[in-house]
Amino acid sequence: LKSKRTACRASGRILHLAALDMARCRGFLAQPTFWQTDGDAPILKYNRDDWLQNHMDEAIAHAVGWSASMGIELSRIDFDTTPLSSESARIFRADANRTYRSEPNRDIMVKLLSFAQTKFGDYQQSLGYVAGLLLLFFDPPTVFKMLTVLNDSPKYLPGYWRGEATACAVDGYVCLSLLREPLKQKLLSLGLLPETFVQKWFAGICIHHLPYHILFLFLDHFFAEGNRYLFQFFLAFFDEFEQDIMTAKSNPEANSLIRFESAPEPRLAKVVEAASQERYRTVVGGVDLHRARIRGFEDNLSRRLQGANEGMWQKRDDDITFSDEED
Repeated sequence: LKSKRTACRASGRILHLAALDMARCRGFLAQPTFWQTDGDAPILKYNRDDWLQNHMDEAIAHAVGWSASMGIELSRIDFDTTPLSSESARIFRADANRTYRSEPNRDIMVKLLSFAQTKFGDYQQSLGYVAGLLLLFFDPPTVFKMLTVLNDSPKYLPGYWRGEATACAVDGYVCLSLLREPLKQKLLSLGLLPETFVQKWFAGICIHHLPYHILFLFLDHFFAEGNRYLFQFFLAFFDEFEQDIMTAKSNPEANSLIRFESAPEPRLAKVVEAASQERYRTVVGGVDLHRARIRGFEDNLSRRLQGANEGMWQKRDDDITFSDEED
């Protein structure tokens, strides 16, 4: 009987702590019917083995830590959930539909993405990934504050969420330049240019690639250390999987690894933790990022972008007026 009472008290404490954590959560997870309406939402694709449902208090504690790392004060305003007009919301509807199932949650996401585009002057899908995850834990005004810091602060993702994410590609080439020459040449020979994958690693901060039990640890490091952790993760990943890349026989084989589809989870977890080690901090800290970014742009992207933009002025054959067509 005594052990039964002890167990009941322990269970009560767990429920109490869980209730406190849920009280700190003002996101979609706090909705009483969330798992009924959005339990199969695409944003939960990597919620493997129901990790989130089974670790709710832990997950919310992670999220609270992210906002604290960014110096975000949680919003206390009474916010307006009135949907935007269908015309002004049209361009964000597809991304909202790819993220949540219920219409009220989609409407809130559409409104958030619309506000973000107005504030930031541009938009790309990676921003939608990040917004979708944060909405699980935070109310829309707080998420907007977090997105603002991520987009505007030099510590995080400045320029990464533009329609043409040149800044993100440049940083990919900076990271590539830090790899051993044989590995770098192998990646290039397989057609794995940095811009083909760093947008998902960096701009999308791995949200649609890492299972939640690893992703949340990755995000702990990212929100605490900022952009430089992404560089460290890049180096740690290719240290861990160098031999796999060097023996890859085709682009699809190597690309499957880089998309984490064939990468074993224990090794990915090892990379996430290793990336915060002093050896990687020292390497990244020793890079003159301003000079390295200029070199990365000039050597790899400048001519390509110039040519693409110049081509927009190319006269098309169907614009030519022949003499016999003139009045």
